[in-house]
Amino acid sequence: MRKELDRLIENLDTVFRGDAWHGPSVTEILNSLKPDIVDQKHGFSKRTISELIFHLVAWRKFAIEKLNDNIHFTMDTEEDNWGTPEITSKENWPQLKKLLTDTHKEFIAKLEELDDELLDKRVPGEFYDFYKLLTGIVQHDTYHLGMIWVLWE
Repeated sequence: MRKELDRLIENLDTVFRGDAWHGPSVTEILNSLKPDIVDQKHGFSKRTISELIFHLVAWRKFAIEKLNDNIHFTMDTEEDNWGTPEITSKENWPQLKKLLTDTHKEFIAKLEELDDELLDKRVPGEFYDFYKLLTGIVQHDTYHLGMIWVLWE
């Protein structure tokens, strides 16, 4: 049975694709951003918009690896979490957007294969369960959308 997992998948996809209660979704913001601003640093932020987008990719990759039972997968380095200057450059912006979209689709497809039993299982190599990871990704996306919005304005 997949009642609760279906609700989480819907939340993950709503924050990503649209019709989110909090405002623009990840996709809506991605499609509105001009490439010339995505790799600009601001005095009040350590990160650029494109680094934040890569960070959303990184956490989807983390979740996919853990769903595939990869106990050893970690994101220990700055590059693992925030990307490289090449990946997060304005020249690479179209590829970065595609990477996020493709990774999100892969993440949702993987979740669609599973059922509610997943939610009580411990994430391999971590101290929390998949329910906490999945709800955390919804919260994480929403938090970083706010950061992107501030950097964009």
